[in-house]
Amino acid sequence: MKADKIRNIALVGHGSSGKTTLAEAMLFATGVTKRKGSVDQGTSILDADPEEVKRKITINLALAHFNHRNTWVNLLDTPGYFDFEAEVHSALRVADNALFVVNVQEGVEVGTENYWKLAAKRGLPRFFFVNKCKMEETDPVQVVQEIQSIFGNKAVPVQFPVGKGGNFSGVVDLLKGNLEGVDDPDTAQAWREATLESIIELSEDLLNRYLEGEEIDEASIRETLRQGIVQGELFPILFGDAAADLGVQELLDFLVDFAASPADRPPEILRTPEGEETEVTPDLDKTTALVFKTFSEPHVGELYFVRVFSGAVKSGDELINARTERPEKINQVYLMTGRERKEVKALEAGMMGVLVKLKDTHTGDTLRDKDLKGAFEGIDFPEPKISIAIVPKTREDEEKVMAGLNRLHNEDPSFTFGYDPELKQTLISGLGELHLDVIVAKLKEKFGVEILTEKPKIPYRESIRKPAQGMGKYVKQTGGRGQYGICYIKIEPLPRGQGYEFVDAIFGGAIPQNFRPSVEVGIKKAMEKGVLAGVPVVDVKVTLYDGKYHPVDSSNLAFEIAGSMAFRDAEEKADPYLLEPIYELEVIVPEEYMGDIIGDINARRGRILGMEAEGRYQKIRAHVPLAELYKYATTLRSITKGRGTFTLKFSHYDEVPREIAQRVIEQLRKEQAEEE
Repeated sequence: MKADKIRNIALVGHGSSGKTTLAEAMLFATGVTKRKGSVDQGTSILDADPEEVKRKITINLALAHFNHRNTWVNLLDTPGYFDFEAEVHSALRVADNALFVVNVQEGVEVGTENYWKLAAKRGLPRFFFVNKCKMEETDPVQVVQEIQSIFGNKAVPVQFPVGKGGNFSGVVDLLKGNLEGVDDPDTAQAWREATLESIIELSEDLLNRYLEGEEIDEASIRETLRQGIVQGELFPILFGDAAADLGVQELLDFLVDFAASPADRPPEILRTPEGEETEVTPDLDKTTALVFKTFSEPHVGELYFVRVFSGAVKSGDELINARTERPEKINQVYLMTGRERKEVKALEAGMMGVLVKLKDTHTGDTLRDKDLKGAFEGIDFPEPKISIAIVPKTREDEEKVMAGLNRLHNEDPSFTFGYDPELKQTLISGLGELHLDVIVAKLKEKFGVEILTEKPKIPYRESIRKPAQGMGKYVKQTGGRGQYGICYIKIEPLPRGQGYEFVDAIFGGAIPQNFRPSVEVGIKKAMEKGVLAGVPVVDVKVTLYDGKYHPVDSSNLAFEIAGSMAFRDAEEKADPYLLEPIYELEVIVPEEYMGDIIGDINARRGRILGMEAEGRYQKIRAHVPLAELYKYATTLRSITKGRGTFTLKFSHYDEVPREIAQRVIEQLRKEQAEEE
């Protein structure tokens, strides 16, 4: 298959815009399936994961392919929910085009805008498909105005809808100029003229001919439009209703005629750690590929989704994994449509498919010919936003849980996990509560282990308000050699965030030099569990200024214990208080939800830092205690009907209000007593 006869297209957009329904309609229209799958009925060939069937949403990136007019199309169907945004990052890394599906009833939603930025960053040609045009009381014309107000006049309609709402029956091609059957011929004609002018302005030759009054032929218009789309100078808008199979055939024809092929895209770059670069184009005779997704399937093992950028990935070949610089033997090679696999001998440049039974390969890895050097740019995954704690139902399941979590992280790098020794909890972290719900469900379904979830503990700290002195005395005189160590220290508060400072202020030999480091070891150990709530102590300066030793009985151990005792003695006198982690919360919401969001932040003891416009949305920045942010994603989704997004990052520690602090201290002491 020649690269210019391939189209790699990612379907992206906000949740419930109808991406998977459109993909199913395309597969049905091209004869890949004999019966159109339905997301609502659980018969979708692309949403075949048990969790997808149960929840009626797309969770995993799905790959499908079909042939249309002697052109091979690889289709990447992506989730719309932000909890599964990582799948969109993967798809847009390897796609050559992005088709944005817009729900005519909702218009341009925040997911569309967010994913548009990702596609723009990669310089991908972009298309709009205004879907669900047969829904009652909807107006595609208004949606076009909204698209243009947000994305600019580079977004141009290339079709006009015939009828609207329940009367929508198809589309006419504005490039051809036959506007028969449209309800609003004046608007259709105005659109046609504006679109033709936008196309003509891209070519100096066409513009001169047009200004001289020459009639521009359709072939010239179409070729200039294609170049404009490939170069990101125009973004065509098309219409249809995937569920009713309206506009789908016209969309397929348009994508074959106008979408970029692998040969149209800029070269990929293999880059070595030393900065040496090699340009890779589809006609390079050496093989290169990028693994853009891994998926664990029962009875099969890991499936590795790859995009081939040059050469051909063939069964029996040996390729180098650029991360490990070790060879990987290529076993079976498959084409995929949803969960259905078809074995092939090779995947050629521009193609996408699946490999199996690789030894040490993960998402984002480059596979390349041994004669080449370097790796492709990987995939920039979003950072986890929320965490929950998990507990295996039985101790025997602990190893299986960890193995399962590791496999799930390999599938989805935006999901992470780890044991927090301070909190004594295993935490799993992801992009939202739905994301983590699905992880827990997959653990049970794929790996046969059940876990309980609980609220993550908060990493509290304690500090002191005023200077104080303390004495530590560890003297044990028993038969034989005893223990002897006495030290005097002074502690004082440091500015917030300064951590810890130790000053050795002993003059003379009150404590010999070789024992003083042991005093500090003891102090540090005491600081791990403060006297107030048993949590680490921070922002304290400790000065060791005096002590006593015994020439025979003193030891490092005696002075370590004395140092620990001295710190506890001093901290009790220094008016200790509790600190909590404060996070910077950034929320982006439509303006109409601003009041509710600010009210909710205030109720969470948050402090608003500022507000600013971000396109059509408002960005609110606030400092909020971590203790008040549990399940925030659910609240935000509820308040904004799924139209709000947020990011979180640690900012600083601050004092817990007294009335709350007492309750927290009692709870922490109770938990520690139970552990002991």
